[in-house]
Amino acid sequence: MPLYEFHHILPLTGVEKSRLARLITDWHATTFKAPRFIVNCRFTNKLMITLRSGTGRTAEQYAGITTKLVSFWNDSIKEVQATQKEKELKDVFIMGSYDSAFERGFFLPMPGKFEEWVVKNQAEFRELASGGDEIFQDLVEELETRPEFKVANKA
Repeated sequence: MPLYEFHHILPLTGVEKSRLARLITDWHATTFKAPRFIVNCRFTNKLMITLRSGTGRTAEQYAGITTKLVSFWNDSIKEVQATQKEKELKDVFIMGSYDSAFERGFFLPMPGKFEEWVVKNQAEFRELASGGDEIFQDLVEELETRPEFKVANKA
């Protein structure tokens, strides 16, 4: 959670999909101050986004999200051999739902509450990382490098 789901007709390579997924993951994680491991991208020329509701996002914020994602798409498919019409991202839908989210053994907080959630769960994240869980090893590394999580590192 969240889920960015691409329904496309372009023959994207694994490298192109990975680049697009990384752009979206990094953008979502830094924009919404969330750990990267919760962001999911699926490639299945329509983009379906499911975000959690109850965040008080404005119409302008949703328009900005949509514009940013279309630009990620356009930047990522520049080199794809296809007509301009085939390259066009036809639709973007942002749907708010999922008032409860459970990932990797943790209930996720509502958007805007990730810093508190990190503080509360940091010890368990570190324990899982020490036990060899690669997702949590990446998360601990992220907590140590991202400024919005620096407060959590002092807990």
